[in-house]
Amino acid sequence: AAPPAAAAAALPLEIARAVESLYEDQLRPYGRILRKRLAEQAACSGIEEPAEMDAGVLRTICERLPWLAVQDAEGGDWMATLAGRPDSFVDVYSPDDAYPQELWANTKAYFEGLDGDEMVLPGGRYMCAQVLARRNLPFLAGRSLGQIAHIVQLAISQKKVLGYSSGTVVPYAHSQSMLKDKHAESQQPCPRPGRGRAAAAATWEVMREHLQQLMDNATAERKHIPLSSIKRLFRTRFGVELSETALGYAKMSELLRDSRLSDLCEVRLPGHRVVL
Repeated sequence: AAPPAAAAAALPLEIARAVESLYEDQLRPYGRILRKRLAEQAACSGIEEPAEMDAGVLRTICERLPWLAVQDAEGGDWMATLAGRPDSFVDVYSPDDAYPQELWANTKAYFEGLDGDEMVLPGGRYMCAQVLARRNLPFLAGRSLGQIAHIVQLAISQKKVLGYSSGTVVPYAHSQSMLKDKHAESQQPCPRPGRGRAAAAATWEVMREHLQQLMDNATAERKHIPLSSIKRLFRTRFGVELSETALGYAKMSELLRDSRLSDLCEVRLPGHRVVL
């Protein structure tokens, strides 16, 4: 929704503060992050439960500000950077690990020592990084919020220090990620909490056959298939369960990159959204 007139008059200053703070945090000012930062500023000014501004309205306002350069970003998002200002944004999705081994040793020791509510962190990298920054952890001292978000990403994707559980981030030993790794080693389907008896798991032969059908349809319609939809499509269209762990992989993206499927599909990451 559009902001009230009084709030709209103050918006350019608030937007300037928000963008400047994201530069300081080394976070690229994507529209979704800028909305969160504006809501955080509103909360700090005493507004109870401030709502995030409509993305389209915010973009229109940003485009009218001469000191901002607004451009499209991948995945349907956009970003607003300071015109002519050099930046040092951290790519939180980068697989490159430039952090010292001492940091990873301390990070691992810290998370292995947590229990109870303290070990449950928000599922998003941005909010997870904020929680960790507020804890003033010695091994993260001097790190920007962007760097902490990148460390969280690497801790999940590479280091097996953190993992996911019911939409939250938790120490790896308590995560669904660890269970999937163990089931992948034994090539067994990984049970999902809250679900009844699963359909029969697809074999490599069955998977190739059904995946070929999905890819043929996607090609005919000139569409990508979101990775998050693959399992649902196998269940609803073919009545089989596509279990990556039963086929020896802990992650669906890794399964679909197997050389045995290279003639059928290619996994891509447009705008940090994994698609086939």
